[in-house]
Amino acid sequence: MQQASSWNKYIKYGLIIGLLLAVFFVYQIEFSNPIPKSNKTSADYLMNDQAQQQHHFQDTSNTNSSLATACDCPTPFSNVSFLHHGEKSPIFVPEDLSVMQPDVLDKLNLNKQSDGTVIITVAGYGMRHELYNWIHYMQTAKEKKYVVFCTDAKLYLHLIVAGHEERVALVPEDWYVNDVDLFTRTNVSMLDDARLSHVKTWILQRLVYSDTPINALMLDANQIMIHKRTREYIQTLLHIREDTQIIATQDGLDQHTINTGLMLIRSHGHLAKRVLASTIQIQEKQPTLHQQEAFNQALDQMELHVKTGMTVLLDIIHFPNGVNYFEQNLPGSKGIKPYVIHANHKFGQERIDVLKEHGFWKVSEDFVDGISRQVEDILQRTHQLELQQAQDTETEAEAEQPVNE
Repeated sequence: MQQASSWNKYIKYGLIIGLLLAVFFVYQIEFSNPIPKSNKTSADYLMNDQAQQQHHFQDTSNTNSSLATACDCPTPFSNVSFLHHGEKSPIFVPEDLSVMQPDVLDKLNLNKQSDGTVIITVAGYGMRHELYNWIHYMQTAKEKKYVVFCTDAKLYLHLIVAGHEERVALVPEDWYVNDVDLFTRTNVSMLDDARLSHVKTWILQRLVYSDTPINALMLDANQIMIHKRTREYIQTLLHIREDTQIIATQDGLDQHTINTGLMLIRSHGHLAKRVLASTIQIQEKQPTLHQQEAFNQALDQMELHVKTGMTVLLDIIHFPNGVNYFEQNLPGSKGIKPYVIHANHKFGQERIDVLKEHGFWKVSEDFVDGISRQVEDILQRTHQLELQQAQDTETEAEAEQPVNE
């Protein structure tokens, strides 16, 4: 009886061991098969080391990479990569954009610094007084090289008549992602309108993708440059670390919100391209959102180590916004003279009044208005000439028609 009980124990242990071996065998078959590789363009270029690139996409223990490589989704876009990088929704990051117009590229090359940095601003005709004030401070800071991107032909002509032909470019129509007529036929300032502010992202994206390397230093027209060597200081920060792709000011004391009124973006920065692409998608989904809000939303979706690694925030004392400078007197309380002041806390005429009150309104309004009258006269005469030419053409066409007898 005791011998039979021993045999039962051995049989029981044997069955348990056999069951465990069977489970292990099934597990091996189920999970050891390699995941098929996708023939779509991967995000390898987001990593510097080639070995790491391949390891990242071949390591089947990485859930995100496994899903990315397994996806073979059809797409109507031939020049974009469908990538996953922690965003709240999938984004399309273009591999390339159309070739930049020669006249625009010529202006950029003419005003480019030795390291490829170009100071740029974006403006429309409704911003002309503030733009000329911005130009005054550029000249005071000994900055002779910059490019003003005009959203309408009227401001473009205004600057040419005023003698700034070498520093002005008209934004090409194919740079506008949407609403071309809205941007090119308005007297509203983009400093005061959320939708109009979106054009800044579109221009930055074009410059980042330029075949000719361009580090775009964008300064809004309400930025007052006080220090003569501001550009050199920001350039130095870009070149200290190769990982730095975006340098920007802050819009508060929490070091979390970027102020897009002053930004330097490295040419062909892969992560910067990604942030800009995400910003554009957010802008188009939410047209009433300001460009700065969309940019911060896009940046917040980046992984923390990526965001902090590629971004440098300028200190709020040397680069104060409107509240920090005009209302809190933050630099003055520390006995510090700022590099740049951003008058972004007021809108429209109130912003101009604040600048006048604090002695930062240096533009001659009579001069600007005089140029405006010349521009109106030129446009009126041009329109009359076009009408006359159209009438002459119509008359000639009627004269050539055979007379019916």
